[in-house]
Amino acid sequence: MSPGLPDLFGQSLQADPEIALQPLRLDIPLKTGPLHKIQFVIEFVGQRSVLAGNACQLLSPDWYQALGKPKLHCMRPADLQWQPLTAATDGSYDSLAMTWDLLAPGGNISSTSAAHLFELAETFAPYIQRRAMAMPVPREVDTVVTALKEAKNMLDIGIELSVMSSHASFAERDLWIECAKLGLEFSPAGSFDWKVPGHPYPLLSVTPIGQVDAFSLSNVQRNMNHVGVTIGFSLPLNIAPAQAIEGSFYVAERIARDLDARILDDADRELTEAIKNQLRQELKQGLSLFARAGMTTGSSETIGLFR
Repeated sequence: MSPGLPDLFGQSLQADPEIALQPLRLDIPLKTGPLHKIQFVIEFVGQRSVLAGNACQLLSPDWYQALGKPKLHCMRPADLQWQPLTAATDGSYDSLAMTWDLLAPGGNISSTSAAHLFELAETFAPYIQRRAMAMPVPREVDTVVTALKEAKNMLDIGIELSVMSSHASFAERDLWIECAKLGLEFSPAGSFDWKVPGHPYPLLSVTPIGQVDAFSLSNVQRNMNHVGVTIGFSLPLNIAPAQAIEGSFYVAERIARDLDARILDDADRELTEAIKNQLRQELKQGLSLFARAGMTTGSSETIGLFR
């Protein structure tokens, strides 16, 4: 903790063991290699090892630019998972692959562009004494992209609660103290988060409602107030949604109790046990949609699709 913080808040910012959320430790199933559900993948297959000095030619400007700047993945004989291809020229690889996001801000992959990339890969393959294999095959890419866009629209689900002050506003200083007591961590984005070690996205986040949508020490120094806070999470990015919704209820109720406030759901209904049960049921329905789409919340594929 910075030396000036106790002076700013009048006390140390730390978790209160009596009320803090307990750390949640999970096995994080994140992948480092090709994500077949959301990417167009070309793998170079064959029996011969690929010399690293030959494979790294994919990083040369001519090949890399012509191939549309793909993500390049490799596995050495001793590797247990995919690694990013580097310019290293020593040793050899058992596996080599290129990937492109099917849905991308710069433009989605089409069957035509996939066919062109595959033709280029087939040109490169003999150089490393392998053959190129595309997944999905280029002619099916348009169909896969359409289905992926529909799934993304259907699965863009969030859980959100609002805790509104009963006295016009909360002092941001008080919110910092309360969030720290609850064991939440301040993030660079200006939210207070409940995190799972090793996962890039929080289980839940607390953010202010009012003049700004992020907490900051400068706000505390200026004695800024907020009419309320939002507590919630994105279902696609969440590694443990069942724990996250219960944690959201708990944080909302604790802040409401300690700072005198009322809790509303995203339809502006007072949070009651009946509404909590309804939100739990909606969460289960959302998870069923993910299961039917063959996707898992908080996974590398889902993060890649929704980040």
